[in-house]
Amino acid sequence: MSISRDGSKIFALRVNYGTNKAKLFVSSDDGASWGNFNAPDGSYYLTAVNVNGSKIIVSDGSTNNISIDGGRNWTVLSNNSDTVYMSPDGSILARCGRWGAPPLYISTDNGQTWVQKGNKCPSRIFNGGKMVYRDYTRSFLEWSTDYGVTWSVIKEEAVRDVVFSDDAKSMTDGWNMSLDGGVSWSLIPEYPQVGSDYANEIEYISNDGKKIIATLQPASPDDWPGPMLTSTDGGKTWQKWGNEAFQTRTGDKVAMSADGRKLLAVSPDHNIYRLATLPTPPPVTPGGAGSGTSGAVAPSVGSSSSGTSTTAASSSTSSKKPGKSSSTLAETGNSIWLVSGLAVIAVVASGLALRKRL
Repeated sequence: MSISRDGSKIFALRVNYGTNKAKLFVSSDDGASWGNFNAPDGSYYLTAVNVNGSKIIVSDGSTNNISIDGGRNWTVLSNNSDTVYMSPDGSILARCGRWGAPPLYISTDNGQTWVQKGNKCPSRIFNGGKMVYRDYTRSFLEWSTDYGVTWSVIKEEAVRDVVFSDDAKSMTDGWNMSLDGGVSWSLIPEYPQVGSDYANEIEYISNDGKKIIATLQPASPDDWPGPMLTSTDGGKTWQKWGNEAFQTRTGDKVAMSADGRKLLAVSPDHNIYRLATLPTPPPVTPGGAGSGTSGAVAPSVGSSSSGTSTTAASSSTSSKKPGKSSSTLAETGNSIWLVSGLAVIAVVASGLALRKRL
């Protein structure tokens, strides 16, 4: 599952293991209703989604297919197990060989034509020809602004894999953070940790550098997998997001919109996802008490159906159990929780059915 970079759509790719047929489920209302489109046979991987969800890349592990109309129609983008990237706005595609082997090819016409640009396969590409490359041999972090033709070092020691915001301005390697595209770096205020649990790896950082998602490395290996850690103040404070298992040793299943307002986590068995929406602070009123983020958006949640779309009735938020505070995990309805101001949804993704409790 994934979220479009503007947070307007949720995507879920599902394959029937008996027939090898694949479908792409799409929701434009935070999971309240779903439509679906046929996807290329055997497409197990949702590789990339652009800013508004109009361009999507899926893969069966060897062949990559692209849709430029939101999943309605598909064309082959590359094969031979190529590694494919897409810029956040979807205007640029990059392709390397299997496992990221050079050379690097660039397309600006949705994969119809490709031009070789360099001999390094980027770790990620951005809008306007910007790319980043992690040299694992030297632990260098390098930057290109000309589609990978030339590179310059922006950090001589990248402690861990570096995570970038969509606008390429905010970045962190888990210990250090830059908010100016790598020009200057500083230690993050507090390493992601809650009690004896600490972060295994930071997964996403918002454009403003304030909202960060980190997958959890529990204190005991027996506790694996576990919930995520989140920060909304640039790493100054951290909290666990729920108590469910949302990642596995073989691959993390989390996503975040570019502005950090929507978070998505998927259970290891792909049956449940949790979606959170961070409310927009109310505008400051002159002479008033200022703005804040109290109160949470409470979207409705999908119910089960075997048709091409599902729609659910909204849940009441008046059934919160006594003694629960909205600043902690508190039940406020059949499917919506509040986690420090986040409205959270839990849904069975395989059938797109409401799961009452996690």
